[in-house]
Amino acid sequence: MPRLITLSRAARLVGVKRGTLQQKIQQGELRTFEGELLLADLLHAYPQTEVEDTTMLERVGHIMEQAVNKIVRPDEEMPDYNTLAARILTLGRELAQARHEARRYRELVADLQQQLAELAGNADAAGARTLGKLQDWLQQAIAATEARNDDSQDIARDALLRLIAAQVRILPSGHEFFIEGSDSILEAGLRSGLALNYGCSSGNCGLCKAKVVSGQVGKIRDYDHVLSETEKGLGYILTCSHTAITDVVLEAEEAASSHDIPLQEIDIRIKKVETPDEQVLLLHARTPRTRRLRFLAGQYLSLEIPGLPPRDCAIASCPCDDMNLLFHLPVTANDPVIEQLRTCLKTGTGIHIKGPRGEFALDEDSSNSLVFIACNTGIGAVKSLVEHAMALDSAEHIHLCWITTPGNSHYAGNLCRSWEDALDNFHYTALAADSEAAVADMLLDYLKTTGDPGQLDFYACLPASLLEAAEAVLTGNGVPPAQLRLEPLRG
Repeated sequence: MPRLITLSRAARLVGVKRGTLQQKIQQGELRTFEGELLLADLLHAYPQTEVEDTTMLERVGHIMEQAVNKIVRPDEEMPDYNTLAARILTLGRELAQARHEARRYRELVADLQQQLAELAGNADAAGARTLGKLQDWLQQAIAATEARNDDSQDIARDALLRLIAAQVRILPSGHEFFIEGSDSILEAGLRSGLALNYGCSSGNCGLCKAKVVSGQVGKIRDYDHVLSETEKGLGYILTCSHTAITDVVLEAEEAASSHDIPLQEIDIRIKKVETPDEQVLLLHARTPRTRRLRFLAGQYLSLEIPGLPPRDCAIASCPCDDMNLLFHLPVTANDPVIEQLRTCLKTGTGIHIKGPRGEFALDEDSSNSLVFIACNTGIGAVKSLVEHAMALDSAEHIHLCWITTPGNSHYAGNLCRSWEDALDNFHYTALAADSEAAVADMLLDYLKTTGDPGQLDFYACLPASLLEAAEAVLTGNGVPPAQLRLEPLRG
């Protein structure tokens, strides 16, 4: 019986991105059966030496743990004993079923051999020769199957992956992600870059409600929201309070665009204010545990400090860490907001926010590689998009170009270089223009290094005065307008 494996698990097994396997499917190198791959095809495309190479997995793990803002992981990295026991039981049942099927097939083959022998004994000379050839072929096929055990190690490795991590598939989108440790379904989904519907993240509002289509889930924390008896009967759960015991399929709401994200008003508190150089102020803030900010990477919101006009600021953090918010604010002379943050507003001070807004978000339906372009503090909005792209782990290549103008610096250069060091498919370029007018010329030169513009999606956050010139340069040199998204600097 052919061994099938899901696309996400196949990518995890051989240590490549889903997008890489999708390209091989499109090119006809891999076959799919109801969305799953043949393990034999996978091993043919990735020989054993590559299957055992976990370098990419280790690097992805490093970048996700060290270079990206994320929800604080629990101390316990392995599932709890009950979860492990349930997964072992499931694998045991599958093993028993596989053994039963193998025994039936062996008996069937033995019966077939006996039938062929009896037919050959009663056939004429020509028929006996034909049946003899068929018997020889069958014997050789059986011997070859018994001798070939190339995939046994990989089947065992897949079983181990299933033991330590359950896979979740979301309907109707078809998005997939893994749950490791004692994460909730919601936490793991957000970490994987999915825009699942939720509100409080603590079991009070019920907005993260989802229907279990198949598989086993388990409650990991108490919650106050009351599901109706009808909802319970239909298999509804709260994803913030449950984890996946086995591989599961859920029906759940996801945001398809910025229009699906509600406008929210929250009082946040200052955690820390940093000044990496004289031109930039980094504001770290935290939402209440029960009123987290739901947003898409690349969006912005309004900071409202009492007595001062609202200030639109790009959110520089990843949606996967919805409690900890980061803003990159440019420092200008006599700016009352900057002065308040520098001198008056201390750690723990409350600030009212309203948002999110904006449509500077990733096109998650695109399979193209990504090019991010930032100028000065535009790296804030771009940083959020880059981290989200890393969480999705689907782009074949990610390019980042950060251009500074006179008086500005690459103040987050270490972070960008850590991304490049950690991921083979990440390419970082730091450029310094001698004037704003020179930025467009730099874009033209940079465009020559990224490959075919028609196969790339471009996201650029630049000063408003440069947007028109940048658009003309990019679209005039092969970038399809539908694959270009521009955003002015905010803050």
